[in-house]
Amino acid sequence: MLEPTRHHDAPAPHDPPRDRRTGPSRRRLLALTALGLPATGAALAVGTTAPPAHADPAVTGGETRIVDVPLAGTDPVDVGGASAGASDAGGADAAGVPARDLPEHTATMVGVRWEEGREAPAVTVRGRLAGGGWTDWHALDPATDPSTGDEVPATEAGWLGPVTGVQICAERDGEDVADELTAHLLTTSPLEADAEVGSDSGPSVSLGLEDRPMLRAAAVTNPATPPMPGAPAFVSRAAWGADESLVRSTSAADRLKAVVVHHTAGSNAYSAQDSPQLIRGILSYHTRTLGWADLGYNMLVDKYGQVFEGRGGGLHRNIVGAHARGYNTGSFGISLLGDYDVASVPSAAQDAITRLVGWKLLSTFTTSTHATGTWDVTTPDTNYPIGTHELKVVMGHRDVNATECPGRNLYGKLESIRDAAQRRIDGGWRKHLGAFSRAGGGEALGTVVRSAHIAGDLEATVLTSGLVLSGRGAATATGWRSEVSRQWSASWGRPLGNPRREGGRTLQGFAAGQAVGSGEEAVFLKNRFRDVTGQHMYFPEIDALAARGITTGWPDGTYRPLADIHRDAMVVFVHRALGAPASTPPARSPFRDMSSSTMYYEEICWAHAQGIVEGWPDGTFRPTASVQRGAVAAFLYRASGSPSTGTTSGFRDVPANHQFAREITWLASTKITTGWSDGTFRPTLPIARDAMAAFMIRWMDHRGL
Repeated sequence: MLEPTRHHDAPAPHDPPRDRRTGPSRRRLLALTALGLPATGAALAVGTTAPPAHADPAVTGGETRIVDVPLAGTDPVDVGGASAGASDAGGADAAGVPARDLPEHTATMVGVRWEEGREAPAVTVRGRLAGGGWTDWHALDPATDPSTGDEVPATEAGWLGPVTGVQICAERDGEDVADELTAHLLTTSPLEADAEVGSDSGPSVSLGLEDRPMLRAAAVTNPATPPMPGAPAFVSRAAWGADESLVRSTSAADRLKAVVVHHTAGSNAYSAQDSPQLIRGILSYHTRTLGWADLGYNMLVDKYGQVFEGRGGGLHRNIVGAHARGYNTGSFGISLLGDYDVASVPSAAQDAITRLVGWKLLSTFTTSTHATGTWDVTTPDTNYPIGTHELKVVMGHRDVNATECPGRNLYGKLESIRDAAQRRIDGGWRKHLGAFSRAGGGEALGTVVRSAHIAGDLEATVLTSGLVLSGRGAATATGWRSEVSRQWSASWGRPLGNPRREGGRTLQGFAAGQAVGSGEEAVFLKNRFRDVTGQHMYFPEIDALAARGITTGWPDGTYRPLADIHRDAMVVFVHRALGAPASTPPARSPFRDMSSSTMYYEEICWAHAQGIVEGWPDGTFRPTASVQRGAVAAFLYRASGSPSTGTTSGFRDVPANHQFAREITWLASTKITTGWSDGTFRPTLPIARDAMAAFMIRWMDHRGL
């Protein structure tokens, strides 16, 4: 496929454009690092038993303390300017730009903000270690507002590990602008459970919040991720200790178009047990300091290959993140903890990213990691001009925004990640993909909004216009079209067939009842009668008749929809619909085939007194005879007060001189009946109980009953 159109001066995809505002140059980093002692915290091997980082004993139990320190008025510290050899690194000259020293502040992470409207500075930070040395200098990446896609006047928070003091450099065009900044010093703390996370990241690890009462939210705003067939193992939000009281509701897209790979920047000096508190720190910073709904990344990976659930709302959904300006809706952000412009990418981390990429694309029915997706770019000042572009389905952050992210070393691995992820797609969990294809693919079922997950006793993939379902562990799956798929719940069960349109609504039968959709809304009506399944034409009307107390069905749990309705029962239904008005029946029956002991005697006498029924010329009422369609029209017309109407019904078998022409004309004019498709009404045909339900509900709705 052709490469996407770019700005006339934009480089090719393998070398995306940069903007020095997004972070310090490599020359600056090399110069500052050379002037300080190297970090003493080396990368720990998988399986390390080193204790987790703990900067301040006063901060405990997984809490994160955030201290805001304005840098205006702080004393500048000379860090020596550019070092020998820095001239080989390229970028801005660091000479003469001092650091701001915060010697009495413990921290594990640092972020900064500046005034709205100012150009973003290049910001680097380092921390003083307990032994007296310094960490390396680390660049802080700019932050992006997830709701607007615009850069915010702040950086991301970078991990330093436990430090007893912090130094911050900020420059713009070679000038010290630290006075414009407020530093946000985060002190994270470990949990006992972090050790278990660091040693076990089995399938959807969840240690539960009962062990961390300080982090238990009053209510979980976003739904948790359910078990997902074919998904890699990951550490759930509950397991890494997400404070759900900090988050707000997240939103989801209708389609996944790309996976975007990031790094968090900051120090790579963390242990496997540090990773949970690092992520808790990111969550606190994103929500408490930046005011976001949740942390920005959909998933995070540490250098040991541990995978962590990120932004809430469910990994089976296309949750809109806050990781790629202008491209958050429709993308899935995976961020590797650490700085991979400096460090090489551990094989365990690369393998974990590969697993995630392969699973996420396959679960949304994208079968090629080398494919492209169509993006309508509406945000200015990204790597692509406003308009429509084809972008790769696996990208680095720098492909769409002017940034160093995900670092040159991780970015250089993307082609290998694509190739390895493709092998995982080819050999992965493809049961639902096959059913999707057999059912007509995207043209019939649309795009995936909830990828394969366990829902009750089913494995479910939910699409914009369809469902793919299989029994748990079953060998095969089936795809169905559905216009109410977004509202589908496991309690509905499997569809009984494809949907049908009736007027302005969509009806579709399911094992447990019928879904009635109108616009973006759907109501599910559960089965009430064992002989009225979700596929029945008049299911909603029969359900409504029962819900309003007009019918209770038969003692054996049936409704008998195709049985003829008797005249006495029809009168009772009208009586109940009008509120069961009280009346005193006469001692002497008005009909010679009824006595005061006849079932429904009171209701029939009431209807006779109201002029709703007249009986036959021979003085009988014939209560157990089937009621004809014409007579039903008469009953409903008279029960409505015999409104003025004509006699031209529009039905070819109801002439103007028909006995019930006026009544049938009124019934048609009020849309209570539409007749048959051949233009007839068939007035002498006995009415079945299902059609009677339709007449009754339409009549009641017309009357406002």
